[in-house]
Amino acid sequence: MNAMGDAVPTTRWRDAPRRLAAVVAVALVVLTIPIGGTARADETFVFDGAGDAPSISLIGDSTLAGVRWYFDYGELQQFNFVLNAESCRRTIELSCFSREGYRSANVLAVMESLDGQLGDVLVVMSGYNDPLATIDEAIAGVIDEAQRQGVDNVVWLTLRAGSGVAYSDPQEQTSVATFEEYNEQLVAASEASDGYLQVADWATYSNGAGGWFETDGVHLTSAGVDAVTTFIAGSVERVLAGEDINPSSGPWTTLVPGAEGDVVTAVQQAVIEAGVDLPGGVDGVFGNETMFAVAEYQRRTGDLQVTGAVDIATARSLGVFDVGDEEPAVAPQSAEPDLRVASPSEPAAAAPEQADVAGGGSSPLPIVLAVFAVALLVAVGLGRRRRQPPTRHRRHAEQPV
Repeated sequence: MNAMGDAVPTTRWRDAPRRLAAVVAVALVVLTIPIGGTARADETFVFDGAGDAPSISLIGDSTLAGVRWYFDYGELQQFNFVLNAESCRRTIELSCFSREGYRSANVLAVMESLDGQLGDVLVVMSGYNDPLATIDEAIAGVIDEAQRQGVDNVVWLTLRAGSGVAYSDPQEQTSVATFEEYNEQLVAASEASDGYLQVADWATYSNGAGGWFETDGVHLTSAGVDAVTTFIAGSVERVLAGEDINPSSGPWTTLVPGAEGDVVTAVQQAVIEAGVDLPGGVDGVFGNETMFAVAEYQRRTGDLQVTGAVDIATARSLGVFDVGDEEPAVAPQSAEPDLRVASPSEPAAAAPEQADVAGGGSSPLPIVLAVFAVALLVAVGLGRRRRQPPTRHRRHAEQPV
């Protein structure tokens, strides 16, 4: 009791809510500590639960790191494998700084550190941070090191390019044009290697599957992780069976007004041969008249989206792009965006120096738990402040005179 006759809660009971909140917060923070099989940043994940199945290795930048961010290795688990995927990784040059504040080892250095563990097939998903001038040297360096270690084949995924891709590395040395050039050099290097380098056409396989990617067009959603692990596993299985999975041409990039070149010429010729009028004729320039002609062709065909752009379905229908034996085992579907917390890639609006090939962490879940813990502490603190008894001065003023 105080001097006014009121019961005053003891310190012990008054602080109980805060103490309870602190205990809960600590428990939630503990839950954010990676446990079990999750691979944290700057670590190699090892899976050896496939018995007598072949052993493979996977090395990449953060376009591959989604499989560890979501801790979802999917169809890859039909093999024994090692995986090392890092933010802002380059292939042979010094990697750029990731959002976690460190430079990861480049692809070649990781290969050297895993000497003897690369298995029968090395899968590479890298290149989005490689400067244009080093592409040929990067590809050659990986091939030479893999051969030195006795790896049977290198499987390299093509880089996504086109209108849906907005990514550029932190130093703005790369762009869609860089990725297209990378793909061309991969195909050329594969031909020069007599099939040792097998190019898995991820760019074509994922064409039109917007739900697989975040807003930059290269980082994976959870649906994209399922797709890429299925695609890689299928590609590796075919290579191990002795098949040649190299595309007969570079990945298809959707044609829109402004495009030029031989491929536009082929489209214009095919449209005319299909009986569609093209007033401007064949000139190799994708202008408005070509767009209207393509839209008319799509309308007449009946099973194509009428957009006027030459997407991969329209290109196949016109006969200007034929994947032949490279047809994916699972056709890409336009999956709905996943509503779970996305991988910690940078948002599209981030400043260029922050928007690296995003990275870090073992899973999005710890971020949610940590934020919830802080919010709980703040909420309890505010609630306690509102429940404080009136001050002594105010209580005296309320007493009858």
